[in-house]
Amino acid sequence: MLPDHSAKLHQQGRRSTMNAISLKTEDLKAKDVIIVVMGPTGSGKSSFVQAATGHEGIIGHNLRSYTTEIGFVELTRPEHCDADIVFVDTPGFDDTSDVQILEMIADWLKKTYRQNVTLSGILYFHRISDNRMAATPLKNVRMFEKLCGEDALSKVILTTTMWDEVDEELGEHREQELRTHFWDAFISQGSTTKRFKNTPESAWGIVAGFLEASNQRFATELQQELVDLQKDLPDTRAGQEFYNTFSQLAKQRQDILVKILNAMKHEHDENILEALRAEYEAL
Repeated sequence: MLPDHSAKLHQQGRRSTMNAISLKTEDLKAKDVIIVVMGPTGSGKSSFVQAATGHEGIIGHNLRSYTTEIGFVELTRPEHCDADIVFVDTPGFDDTSDVQILEMIADWLKKTYRQNVTLSGILYFHRISDNRMAATPLKNVRMFEKLCGEDALSKVILTTTMWDEVDEELGEHREQELRTHFWDAFISQGSTTKRFKNTPESAWGIVAGFLEASNQRFATELQQELVDLQKDLPDTRAGQEFYNTFSQLAKQRQDILVKILNAMKHEHDENILEALRAEYEAL
C-alpha cells in the first residue's frame, strides 16, 4: 500500500492524464516540477513515464529533430501539487552515439538553466535483470555521477526495473551488489534506491518525494559548468569522462594499425594479421 499522500498523488495524476500533453523546451516554466528520466537504452525509462502519466508513445529518439530527441509530458496542476509536473525522457547513452547524446542532453540542460528552469529530481534507471555491470553501463554511471555533481546527488533516485524477469532472491542479491559496489558513491551523497514494478502506483510512489519537496529545485554541476563557468563540454567533468575514453580508444586503434602495417611487411602468418584486424575493428 502507498502512503495516503502518495496514493492521492497517484490517483490525481491518473485523473490528470486527460491533460497530459507533449511540449517543447521553450514551454517549460520556472515553477514546473521537472523530473528527468535517464539511463541506458531499454532500461524502462519510457515505460515508467507512460505508467505515471498514461500518455503512450511519447518519444521517438532520433538525431534528426530536436523535439523528438528529448521528450516531455506535462501533467497539468494535479490537486496535491502546486505546479505542473513535467517528465523529461532522455535517450539512452548506448542508443546511437554516446558523444552525440551527451551533447544533446548538455545542450538541453544549458538551455533550461538559461531559462531559469531548474530540476526537482532525477531518476536513473537500471535493469535488475542484467546479470552483471557491463563496461558501457559502468562508464555511463561514472559519467552520470559527474553530470549531476555532489550537490545534486541527494535528488537522484536510482531506480531498478524488470523485477518481473528475476526471482525475488536473485533480484535482492543484485540490488545489494549495486548498492555496495557500483552505487556506493551516490548513496553516500544522499541518493536513494527504489524499485519500479511496472505499475502506476509504483511510479507515483517513486516520485512522491520529489512532489512533496517541489520547491527544492536544483541545478546539476554540468549546467553550472556550461553556463556559470562558461566551459566547453569536453572541459566539464562529465565531458572529460567521455572524451578521455574516446581519446584512449583512438590511441589504441592507432597502435593496432601500426602493428598491422608492420605485420604485413614482416609477418607471413595470416592468423596474426586476422587477429590484429579483428582487434582494430572492435576498437
